[in-house]
Amino acid sequence: MPVLPETFYFKGGPTAILLFHTFSSSPIDVRSFAQDLNKAGYTVLCPLFSGHGTDDPENVITNGHPDMWWEDALAAYQLLKRDGYSPIAVFGESLGGIFALKLMETFPEISCGGTISTPLFPVDKTHVKARFVERAQNWFQKEKLSPETIAERVGWLSEHISDQLQAISAYTVGIHDDLSSIKQPVFIAEGTADELLDPKINEQLATYLRPTTSVTLKKYEGAPHVITYSKYRQQLAADVIEFIKNKESSK
Repeated sequence: MPVLPETFYFKGGPTAILLFHTFSSSPIDVRSFAQDLNKAGYTVLCPLFSGHGTDDPENVITNGHPDMWWEDALAAYQLLKRDGYSPIAVFGESLGGIFALKLMETFPEISCGGTISTPLFPVDKTHVKARFVERAQNWFQKEKLSPETIAERVGWLSEHISDQLQAISAYTVGIHDDLSSIKQPVFIAEGTADELLDPKINEQLATYLRPTTSVTLKKYEGAPHVITYSKYRQQLAADVIEFIKNKESSK
């Protein structure tokens, strides 16, 4: 049976980075990226969102919801606070970036944060749906399920995933409407070869944020949607580290 992913907590220095994973995956996708940040001296916590990382991809739909993921994000932030880390920065990839932004809106004491390929605005999610179903099918095959069972379960996912994606879209409305409350510096990473979402969503987010805070928009030429799990990962990590250090030095 494949090893199931789980929350990881890499202890380091007093400055902590809270990192959130994507909708279609788990902390596995951001683990190497987090290790890059940890090697630079930062403590990094990446919680596993509810419904993710189980032996049944259907749990993302049946046991996961934006309200639950927000509670996961809050719990992770409160854990870092209880453990005495300060300052705290928040970053998220794709879905994870939505909750990074919401945390920045909710807690002005967060020092800075950022998004990586995050769909805060309405966008065609056809490819997101296809990616999720494809990953689920691959998982079922690793579990050595029968072709008939795989076809049945993939069919169920294909039918129900749209409702979950719609729930995410509805959830982002309130976050979008409150963007002007973000005063902390924001880092936005864009993969110009994003195969799931229109890369222009990143520039759109930057445009909304610029009137009220400083924005660093970095474009990675040729990078895919999940930049943290690509050959561009180390450059992204270097840029994020520089961004955080600039924030620390400006105090």
